Amino acid sequence: MTPGTPNPKAFALLALALPLAAQTTHKPAPQQTVTVVVLNAHAQPAQPVPTVRVSLSYVDSGTRVTESREVTNRSGEAYLTVSTDDAQRGDLRIEISGVKDLVIYEPADGQLTGLPKSLTVELLPKGSPALLGPAQIEATLRRALLQVKSLQKQNHDLQTLLASTSTAPGQLPAPNPPPAVSQKVDLSASLAQAATANGFTPAEFDKRAQQWAQQVQGDAKADTRKKALAELALKHYAAAAELFSKAVDADEAALDGPAHASLDVRHSMLRQLLEDAQQGANALQLSLQYHQATVLLASASDRTAAQQKRVPQDATLRTIWLDSRLAVDGARWAEGRVAPASRSLPLLARSAADYEVLAQEYLASGDKMSWATAEVGLGDALREEGERSDSDKAMALFEQALQAFHSTLEVYTRADHPQEWTKTQNSLGYALADEGVRAAGDKAMVLLDQAVQSFRSALEVYTRADHPQQWAKTQNNLGLVLDAEGERTNGDRAVAVLEQAVQAFHSALEVRTRTDLPQDWAETQNNLGLALHDEGLRTSGDRSTTLLEEAIQALHSALEVRTQTDLPQDWARTQSYLGVALLAEGQRSSGAKSVALIDQAVQAFRSALEVGTKTDLPQAWALLQNDLAASYAIEGQRSTGGQSIELLDQAVQAYRNALEVHTKADFPQQWALTLNNLGNTLAIEGNRISGDRGDMLLNEAVQCFRSALEVDTRADLPQAWAQTQHNLGISLTYEGERAKGDEASSLLDESVQAFQKALEVRTKADLPQNWATTEQSLGVSLLYEGRRSNGIKAKALLNQSLQAFSSVLDVYTKVDNPYGWARTMRNLSEVYKAQGNTAAAQQALVDANSVDPR
Repeated sequence: MTPGTPNPKAFALLALALPLAAQTTHKPAPQQTVTVVVLNAHAQPAQPVPTVRVSLSYVDSGTRVTESREVTNRSGEAYLTVSTDDAQRGDLRIEISGVKDLVIYEPADGQLTGLPKSLTVELLPKGSPALLGPAQIEATLRRALLQVKSLQKQNHDLQTLLASTSTAPGQLPAPNPPPAVSQKVDLSASLAQAATANGFTPAEFDKRAQQWAQQVQGDAKADTRKKALAELALKHYAAAAELFSKAVDADEAALDGPAHASLDVRHSMLRQLLEDAQQGANALQLSLQYHQATVLLASASDRTAAQQKRVPQDATLRTIWLDSRLAVDGARWAEGRVAPASRSLPLLARSAADYEVLAQEYLASGDKMSWATAEVGLGDALREEGERSDSDKAMALFEQALQAFHSTLEVYTRADHPQEWTKTQNSLGYALADEGVRAAGDKAMVLLDQAVQSFRSALEVYTRADHPQQWAKTQNNLGLVLDAEGERTNGDRAVAVLEQAVQAFHSALEVRTRTDLPQDWAETQNNLGLALHDEGLRTSGDRSTTLLEEAIQALHSALEVRTQTDLPQDWARTQSYLGVALLAEGQRSSGAKSVALIDQAVQAFRSALEVGTKTDLPQAWALLQNDLAASYAIEGQRSTGGQSIELLDQAVQAYRNALEVHTKADFPQQWALTLNNLGNTLAIEGNRISGDRGDMLLNEAVQCFRSALEVDTRADLPQAWAQTQHNLGISLTYEGERAKGDEASSLLDESVQAFQKALEVRTKADLPQNWATTEQSLGVSLLYEGRRSNGIKAKALLNQSLQAFSSVLDVYTKVDNPYGWARTMRNLSEVYKAQGNTAAAQQALVDANSVDPR
């Protein structure tokens, strides 16, 4: 028995003051037809490009604007049907698909400041120098900043989904890393993707963008928005936010100007205000000022609401007002993701409630595309809220999120909206994985299988050839879910699933190179290390050692980019994972190598604690205290004499530290788990110390387990209940072995009862490995009691012990688990000896030594 820690890895609608127009029935928006001519500008003279598909999307999300997606004729012409309102928007982007080596040159990045009745789109071959012109760089930066919310969603850290699993005594589960804390969202990946799509390396684009930015800074005539984008190119996010805020102030001042401005002019002014506010908010989020971003957008939304209230019958004003609310909801969702625990849940609940109301508003307007966008936002907010909630509430929130995503897929079909369909499949995969890791038994596996299928479906559209960045990100997500599934599977299937996870990460690294995408490369190296570690735990011999060494190497690679200076929280998280892998290899080694590896694990956890402090990150600190304690406990078990006791004392103190944060009131399940770990360590130490102090430690261990059972109930947490009953049984066995007379018999009887309770859940059919572990412990307790008894009772107890050990050999076979088999044979030898069968005892011992000589 050793102390263990977890493995790495209906809301109320808020009342809204709606303008009267929300209750008005709106007529379908008038339509207009736009003629688009697509030309190859590289040819002399320019030549029409036939049979390519033309569509229109929003710059900020890539969401399709209309159902219209037409193919050009032999003259390079296509005809798009667009609502008059959409035609007036300043956040549109023309997209061309079906052409291999040509990309849009004009209008720059395909972006439009309004949709004319006819439009010429000029294409150039990928890599053409003109594609790095000032207009193209400015447009690319503008789009990247507008897409920050999409980046935040894509950067969701699936490794926070990894949940604890039961581990047999004698083995320590991998310690839990600090919880994911959102890092600053960097635009590098988005800009690198745009560069690659146009035929350049990210370094080439970055160099030219820096030159452009410096030229803008030196241009006294450059306008505020261009200067803001220049600061963005230089990664001066706070400066960019300040400049966009100035643009918002100018927009508001313009709105307060002459009241006789036409509605069309006011529409344009409000859209500009909203875009500037969105850009400013995104820049604020890039500099981690999330609340200020929400405030800025809420202020802009208030201005649009005031304008809409003045002319409630104007459908365009209403659309702008709804879009402003959509932006506020997104900002509040982003703020909720990173806010302290006391504020996070209320923010996410408010965001979910507002998204649902907004979805109904869009539905009433007949705008099903915007309705789908709001439904995706609703699903994201519910999922985030569920991740931060406990037990039944979390599962209910995940179910609501799944319903929102499934509803969205009725509008975002693969045939008509492949990009939106794919993004929603990714969101669906996240939610299924969230619920899957919290579920139990067959339901968990079904949900994780469905999550895997969602990510595989996304890969049908996100191919490496057409969408290399999204393909690599989805491969990364797929790997994480396969890793979680492999952790919850046994035998050959577990190894096969984990091998698939490793392969998914290797695939992602084909695109996520250190040169082009260093942070993504480091993230995937980190995740690869986790999967290799998990696979190493499920193999044996040289294969296990090789996998764990590869895991350690992958994590060291991640730390080449994830430095304490540049990415402190990522650095701390990877240090924690490194400690996990080092500890696992240390357990499988012996002698000086084992000591060195465990010492390195201790150092890795101590390093992580330099960032995960109790003051700044109390939950991360508590989990790291668990990790550090586990390392001390293992090292203490492998030591002797005073050194062993000193290390076990350090482990006990670290677990007590963790309980300062993991209280029963605030974190009941983590409290119970930490009590289990503390109890196991106290039992080990107490068993090594004689006299009153040893007795006191064992008694304290028993009390830890009894306290943990106040939370780990059979009804709510059956597997945790069974594990705690098992641990209680072992401590009672230790106590009973030291006691005398009736007290010894009473304690050993209690231990037998605890093991038998554990076996009600740990059945041979459902959990064979856990069953074998507890059955073995039951046999030991029966053996001890039989030795202390006389006559018929002794005979019966020894026979029961013999039967328990013999049945364990059905699982601990000589081929599949030679060391477990040898341990069981030694236990059988002790039973035979107690029964007076000397020959059988000697033969069992010889058999054990043939596999594991001692």
